[in-house]
Amino acid sequence: MIHADTEFVGRRCRLLKPVRDQQGRTRFEEHPRIVREVNNLGRLMYLVEFEDRVTTFLFPNEIAIE
Repeated sequence: MIHADTEFVGRRCRLLKPVRDQQGRTRFEEHPRIVREVNNLGRLMYLVEFEDRVTTFLFPNEIAIE
């Protein structure tokens, strides 16, 4: 994994569609914080953290950055 830019790190985002977190729970009406931007095999992903401190990776088409 190669880290990408940090332009959006620390900002909140809005989920554009339901997503599953690493614990298998479906999330939608939440505004997680972007912890890290990652470029993996040419794909940009964001590691986000929810209010309950659970993290998951999301693609740019799954979020709107606020």
